[in-house]
Amino acid sequence: MNRFRLAVVGAAWLGAAAPCAAEEPFSFVALGDTTYAIPADNPLYERLIAAINAAAPAFSIHVGDTKGYGDCGRAFQESQRAFFDSFAQPVVYAPGNNEWADCWKANRGSADPVAILGLMRDVFWAKPESRGRAPMPLVRQADADPAFPEVAENARWRRGGATFATLNLVGNHNNQELRVESSWREFVRREQANVAWVKAAFASARSEGDRAVVLAFHSNPFDEKVRHDLGPFEPVLRTIVAEADAFAGQVLVVHGHHHELVIDRPVTKLDLDGPAVEHPNLTRLQVYGWPEMKAVRVSVDVSRPWVFGFEPLYDPEAAISPHSDRK
Repeated sequence: MNRFRLAVVGAAWLGAAAPCAAEEPFSFVALGDTTYAIPADNPLYERLIAAINAAAPAFSIHVGDTKGYGDCGRAFQESQRAFFDSFAQPVVYAPGNNEWADCWKANRGSADPVAILGLMRDVFWAKPESRGRAPMPLVRQADADPAFPEVAENARWRRGGATFATLNLVGNHNNQELRVESSWREFVRREQANVAWVKAAFASARSEGDRAVVLAFHSNPFDEKVRHDLGPFEPVLRTIVAEADAFAGQVLVVHGHHHELVIDRPVTKLDLDGPAVEHPNLTRLQVYGWPEMKAVRVSVDVSRPWVFGFEPLYDPEAAISPHSDRK
């Protein structure tokens, strides 16, 4: 699980954006797929949070899966809120499948996923601000888009010439459960919301003159096993790629789900006969995941053509969970 694939560096970052007016460089932290063996993993997570606090990023983004097995109810969700509120800096949370979409499973409490999502919206996203001891204001889709007043978890903010947005896009199949009417109705509506929110993020970036867009969510929409016309992520991914192609700056997609650190350009295609490069400005960061208790510090400097830099962040004495996630 330690494969580190760095396909984004190299000669000239073909298609990179030109430098823009001075913006203060900064860093943020990305993490996800954390405490799968609860409560045994909690002390390791606390040490990771301490390492993040010591690094003092501008903010952190947790891309979901706050547990493996176990109950999804209010007591669990509030315990995770307490972890988020122990971050010294702001932390923005995009949910994963284990804490809501998969909660129908017997080893996760046999709950209604749609009801759990409603509960989470009350616990985590009731206000237009991040979690953490020093919350920062956020633009929620629920407030900015009257077509989707319930989608409070999709958020947007700006920093240092970059626009950030989170989406509720989760593995394994994004609650695309055709056997349960409430689930597929929820899926269709949230898919529409996610597509609209991606478009709104790029529109905001262009309006503000930003030179970078960062999109963060849980699942891996680039996985070829789920790439088909009726796939659970396809409309959202096609929108991301189309918007990135039309954007003059750099685009970073941050996700988790596969528990393996990957940094690459997942849709880039090289035409050696042309020569040409398709989709050169879209980079993917897939974060570490359990049993590794690690995060990634991402530097952002829009005065550089490549904008983003990456380095691991963790406590070396608490970096790997020895605990089983089986219940």
